[in-house]
Amino acid sequence: MTLRIRVSTRARCFEERKQQHIERGYRIEDERPMPVNGLCSFVAVKDDPPSDDFDWLARPSAESRGDRSSR
Repeated sequence: MTLRIRVSTRARCFEERKQQHIERGYRIEDERPMPVNGLCSFVAVKDDPPSDDFDWLARPSAESRGDRSSR
């Protein structure tokens, strides 16, 4: 699953915010370094390993096991 977020920041913080996202494992796409109303933006994209996408679906809930004590 791919996580894609648009980050808008003040023009003076643009490079710093990009670097923070890169350090956290994001890649940067669609940079808009020219300020519009004082803000610049970029898209930060993070790809998660495909094996982790639906692991939570495989875990049975207490209710589906017939365990009524959780109510």
